[in-house]
Amino acid sequence: MMVKHWIGTLALALATPAIAQVDPSPQPAEPDSDIIVEAPPSKAERKRELRRMISGLFRNPRSGRTVATFLDAPCPEVFGIPDAIGAAIASRIRANAAELGVNRRDPRENCKRNISIIFVGPEKGQAIDWLTDDSDLLDHLLLYERTRVLNEEGPVRAWTYKNVLSADGFDIPDRNGRSAASLANFANRVIFPTRLSKPISVELSGAVVMIERQKAEGKTLEQLADYATMRAFADLNGLGSDHAYAAPTILTLFENEGAPGELTDFDRAFLSKLYRAPHNSRTNRFYSVIAANAERSEREASLSVLQD
Repeated sequence: MMVKHWIGTLALALATPAIAQVDPSPQPAEPDSDIIVEAPPSKAERKRELRRMISGLFRNPRSGRTVATFLDAPCPEVFGIPDAIGAAIASRIRANAAELGVNRRDPRENCKRNISIIFVGPEKGQAIDWLTDDSDLLDHLLLYERTRVLNEEGPVRAWTYKNVLSADGFDIPDRNGRSAASLANFANRVIFPTRLSKPISVELSGAVVMIERQKAEGKTLEQLADYATMRAFADLNGLGSDHAYAAPTILTLFENEGAPGELTDFDRAFLSKLYRAPHNSRTNRFYSVIAANAERSEREASLSVLQD
């Protein structure tokens, strides 16, 4: 397919690795060592491992709020690369949304762009030079949100725009702009019948993912679209190369050479449960139910392999 050909045959892919030098002298045999066999983690232990990973992926919500998700169907548009390539990436992002249950509303109705995927050319410099505190693109972010964007490492800058609503999806009355105090006052005034949820919800109204175009060279269309899917559908941290992963994830695309070729089982379990859980669930509940779903997905995949 021409799209894959364009992505996979860019200039950096032409570099030839050096031939390794082989030392012909005999090497001493390794001394015998004890082999330690460890039992696989229990179901509960594995859930805890995955939960730690999940809580590290999310950008911690502000006090009094919960994890943000899209209520409107995601409507992506891609900039900075040829139109045919951008359309193919946007199409795959929409297909991911449909497959994983992200479309809480009909994506065919009033599809106005709410996700921008921007491939930034070398003339703009490296990612660290793209944005400053007073950049227009960051106008609607709070100070701490801008700081997180500006401090992200690597060739990507990503952020989301949010609206705080009541649990039933309406504007919160008298919430005095975006102040945490007014949100807390609202939450305290509302009688809510469960501790598992909050009387407010946080809606993603938009997302931006900026990618250094030169760093996209050699990546496939599927990898780029799926990476953008994860960064746009949830408010996630940019991850450094020293981050510990309890499961494979497409989020490592720009961190190492052995990145997955598409959304992993973990990624699919993550997003599908994120959007199936009540959107006003408490933060800790989001983490726990996503971890349980990821663990169950792993177990089912292992059983399927054994049966084959």
